[in-house]
Amino acid sequence: MIGVITLALEAGPKRLELLHELVRTGKTIALLVNPDSPTHSEPATKDAQAAARTLGVNVHVLYARTALQRVFATLVQLRAGALVIGADALFTGRAEELATCATGCQRFTNIPNSLQPAA
Repeated sequence: MIGVITLALEAGPKRLELLHELVRTGKTIALLVNPDSPTHSEPATKDAQAAARTLGVNVHVLYARTALQRVFATLVQLRAGALVIGADALFTGRAEELATCATGCQRFTNIPNSLQPAA
């Protein structure tokens, strides 16, 4: 099972810790951030890396503004156990697309109903 969570700046490290506790699949977690939003992506990256060191896991930072399908292909290549989605209006506005990509990714076997794409 792979988990997906949206990362708010203030609660990022705690959310990463909770996701790690819930998923427990491997030592690699991916963090998706918008490269055009350094005021969000840089603190989120630093916080996630610090939390990952504490948890003994690796964080791979993925930068995307388009081609979200490639993000999920990269997750498979990395054998990532979880994806943390950085807080950014770009991703909030594309939540349905992210959910569709996640449900189509073979590594995601249990997507919460709240993240399922609308019918």
